[in-house]
Amino acid sequence: MRQITLMTLLLMLVGCGGASKQYLLSVDDTHISQRAKKHMQIGVDKVTVPGYMEESQIATEKVGGEINYRNEIWAVPTSKALTSTLIRALQRKFSNPNVYLFPWDVEKENGIRVKVTLNRFIYRNGRIILEATYFIKRIGSKHKRSYMFTTEVTSGSSTPAVVQAMGVAFGKLVEEIGRRL
Repeated sequence: MRQITLMTLLLMLVGCGGASKQYLLSVDDTHISQRAKKHMQIGVDKVTVPGYMEESQIATEKVGGEINYRNEIWAVPTSKALTSTLIRALQRKFSNPNVYLFPWDVEKENGIRVKVTLNRFIYRNGRIILEATYFIKRIGSKHKRSYMFTTEVTSGSSTPAVVQAMGVAFGKLVEEIGRRL
């Protein structure tokens, strides 16, 4: 019995020692410019991410399209982190607390809806590549404006550098969306 207890304790200690670092994908608010205050409601759909970003491990791309996963992990699922980041950034940008996750539950839905789909968002050969599509639509209207966005940001190969450069790239997307609202 004593050996089983010691073996269990040893396995628990080994398991705890292998914990990886966790990273949060977000945008540095100091890089978000201020715009004139908007009083309208803005609804933000959940940001759609590529399949490799749905994994908890941080993905990188090698030449030939091979995806590798680092030992470090995302602290929050990337779709959730990017959606809340977009909402917070638009709130700050327009000094408007009426930016919500869409669909919201209010008596009268009016305002603008924003939906973002990330088609590619990954580190490859010293660069973060972000390719996205998004649309902006007045709620209640049948017409929507759709856009494509592409940017590349230079990055070091360490995980902290990659995560920081991803935040800069996503910040550029937030800025573009803000200009079009």
